[in-house]
Amino acid sequence: MKKEMTLQAPATGFERASECVKPVSRLLLLPLAWLAAYYGAVLGRRVTLRQTLHLVHVQTALLFAVFPADCPLLLRGVCCAWLVSALLWCRRAMAGGAR
Repeated sequence: MKKEMTLQAPATGFERASECVKPVSRLLLLPLAWLAAYYGAVLGRRVTLRQTLHLVHVQTALLFAVFPADCPLLLRGVCCAWLVSALLWCRRAMAGGAR
């Protein structure tokens, strides 16, 4: 007859920390989920959190490209390049090609 005994190891600090981080991360992602739901309603399709981040990135780039009216021409060119880059990344993400 084989005798087996199971021992319970106490939780490590990492396991306890990860249990504390899960509710905090859910709480921080909640506004992003609401924004994804809003974008989904506006676009008429399901929008993932990653696609939502791309859309927010494009909006931020647009803000920096349009609003600084009295900035140097070089800085405006950099902001416009950032906007074009963000638009291309967002286009790929919305098409489902970005990972």
